[in-house]
Amino acid sequence: MAGLWLLRHGSLPPNPERRFVGARDIALTAAGREQIRQAARALLRECGAANGLPPFGAAATGQGRHARTAVAEAAERGALREGESGRYGPFLPRHIICSDLGRCRESARLVQEIFHARGHAIDIFPDAGLREISLGLWEGLTVAEVESRWPGSHAARGADMASSAAVQARAVACVERWQARYPDECLLLVSHAGVLRTLLCHCLALPLAEVMRVPQHYACRIWLSGQEF
Repeated sequence: MAGLWLLRHGSLPPNPERRFVGARDIALTAAGREQIRQAARALLRECGAANGLPPFGAAATGQGRHARTAVAEAAERGALREGESGRYGPFLPRHIICSDLGRCRESARLVQEIFHARGHAIDIFPDAGLREISLGLWEGLTVAEVESRWPGSHAARGADMASSAAVQARAVACVERWQARYPDECLLLVSHAGVLRTLLCHCLALPLAEVMRVPQHYACRIWLSGQEF
């Protein structure tokens, strides 16, 4: 595989009470849609500029210390062509694999629109393997409400990595499935914070106990070379 881009969907409506979202199908805000458009334009610029080695398991917009970064300056610059970037830069994705939830489908369509406007073909394939972790009866509740209904369950779940391991396993299987279908091309995954964190833990050989320490802000984009995954 030429490489892999990871992109989190754009922002959702304000959630001041910090109610659990999980797999609820919540639409993007207008600001979230603009975040994705900006991310798509930036991705195209980064592929076209080819002014250094791509971030090594780190977001182009910045990640924390748990995402290792190796950025090297290069004198040569290459023009953006279909299916590839300049000599040193990240590859241009040809296929979008997105979560089947609405916020990721819409994010994928917005990326596709930007690419098409710039003359680059890219197709979209929704895949439930990239769907956000389901929180079941907790979805829509606050931590206090969960504790009131099921005392001790929140702390117990925080100590149990089984659900994160299950999400990681299905997300990794999803990526491997699409890698097998397009072994020589670059993919763009559009998914959720929880899913992308588990994929980064897999790529960086981090224990899942560290999963919540991997930053994933809205519309965060991440480049991984073909050898990384």
